[in-house]
Amino acid sequence: MPTFACPRCGSPVSLRRAFNIGNKPFCSRCGWNLDRAQSALAAKSTFVRFFPIAIGALVFFLIFTTAKSSTNPALFLVPVLFLAVGSIPVVGYYSTKKAIAAAKFTVNPDLAVAQPPLDSALQLLQSQPRPRRVSLRFQGNLLAPLVALTFIGIITFIAASSFSHAPSSRGNHSFTPFFPLLFMAVFLVLAFVVPIFRESRNRPLLRDGELAFARVVSQRTVQQGKSSYSSIDYEFKTNNGLQIRSTGRDLTNSVFEDMTIPVFYDPANPDKNITPCATYLKVSTASL
Repeated sequence: MPTFACPRCGSPVSLRRAFNIGNKPFCSRCGWNLDRAQSALAAKSTFVRFFPIAIGALVFFLIFTTAKSSTNPALFLVPVLFLAVGSIPVVGYYSTKKAIAAAKFTVNPDLAVAQPPLDSALQLLQSQPRPRRVSLRFQGNLLAPLVALTFIGIITFIAASSFSHAPSSRGNHSFTPFFPLLFMAVFLVLAFVVPIFRESRNRPLLRDGELAFARVVSQRTVQQGKSSYSSIDYEFKTNNGLQIRSTGRDLTNSVFEDMTIPVFYDPANPDKNITPCATYLKVSTASL
């Protein structure tokens, strides 16, 4: 489980990401974000009650359909995969609930400090000369399409194997993975190539923009149709003392209230700014 330093006391904090169920982290040492984490978890209780029922019904349907339509034992892996994936958010919910209950007996707010030291990664970023080296950040939301493509590939392979071993008869055509593979190729283009082209406007800010450190004021999950994303509000001061407040998406799902994050801005127009968590690009800090 990934960890980061608590923005109040510097202690390691676990980042719980199981399908965004109870994804608000908290510090069991000083109590940072504990109330917010409990509220976010309570909002998911209805979903967790009905989700196992839906997954169970789907698995039962898949088992019944598989048993009726094919004798290939490999196809029984499909409902097993659905069951394994479906259990992740439920397990994550109850483990987070248990951790919050335990943290209430261990927190000590007096351990929080008013101004924690700047993270070493931010200090390293601060030392980078301009123009900075910018590259693609292969993580966060870019990783989800890869997982989906892998899952589709497994299902396609199992289905192709099943049809290839099925007894041939008149009118029974062999299964070809052409259309699933074509779908995967189109999906790959939409998921990877299109965002990369859109990031071209952010590259100059990361490469040549002024660097400031912002404080995250709020973080919330925004529902957009059937999907959702993390949105953050942050504040920072420019070099001439101007206070700027902006909103952006957190593509990494790892930024929360009170955190200190880097912001690259245009000194001529500070409202034009970008924080690394809102882009698929990153500033490389590796030595030449």
